[in-house]
Amino acid sequence: MIKIFAVITMVLSSISTHAIAESSTIKRETGATVTVNDLGDIKVHSYLSPQQVFANNTHIIELANQLVLIDTQFILPMAKDYRAYADSLGKPIERLVITHEHPDHFLGSEAFNDINVYALESVAKKIKAQGQTEIDEKKAQFGDAIASTFVVPTALLPGPTTIDGINFLFESVKNAEAEEQLVTKLPDFGVVSVGDIVYSGVHMILAGQPPSWIKALNDLKAVGADYPIVLSGHGTTTDSAVYDTNIAWLSKAGELLETAKTGKDFKSGLTEAFPKLGMDAAIDFVLPFIYPEEAK
Repeated sequence: MIKIFAVITMVLSSISTHAIAESSTIKRETGATVTVNDLGDIKVHSYLSPQQVFANNTHIIELANQLVLIDTQFILPMAKDYRAYADSLGKPIERLVITHEHPDHFLGSEAFNDINVYALESVAKKIKAQGQTEIDEKKAQFGDAIASTFVVPTALLPGPTTIDGINFLFESVKNAEAEEQLVTKLPDFGVVSVGDIVYSGVHMILAGQPPSWIKALNDLKAVGADYPIVLSGHGTTTDSAVYDTNIAWLSKAGELLETAKTGKDFKSGLTEAFPKLGMDAAIDFVLPFIYPEEAK
């Protein structure tokens, strides 16, 4: 964890990523990687921060005349660079949608305070109620890397809508990684944004209960053939095979919650079971909550 805190105040180092088929990548000076998928009438740009700052994966849906953005990044330098990249596309931002109220998804909203920001009603209420507390707490940890202000989103109703001639479907998923989370589907292009219901290529932050989270993943898996491009909340943009990996990880975590006597045992159980996943600091992040007696 100390290494994570230290890296935020310096130039961020590069990380390796893998891209899905027919995509291109762009390396940013911040250390972020942008994966661009050209799907014909739309392009999907996924802006991935380094694993040292939790591999937040935020997205730009580039339409013919407008942009739709998903999530804001955690630290302000990344959020500003993400905004600069969006502006470089030369199209106005029609809206930004926030998937859920966890700080690594809305604290970068200061960089987007001049555009329309939306979230599900319950998420918008939680951001309004908790936003300043999150800023105060995270500034105490990360200093000026955290924004000083945030945007309270306008409530978004789930359902279909058309933006710049493209069909979008906004859905609410409950009791997965967060109490309620926005899923955005583009049914004509096989694209689904799943927020933190899915982690790709990295260990998961166990912020929800495994049984209900697994149910949400199985529901997404059931329509996976219709949405082969999966825009994760952490880690690389990927495909529907990711659901099985996430289900296996959560199943193992649920088992270890019952059997592991210490945080060390819990972490080693996951890293040994999934040696190819990166960002094991995601496990460290939740250990004080799972084993509070060890955090004293």
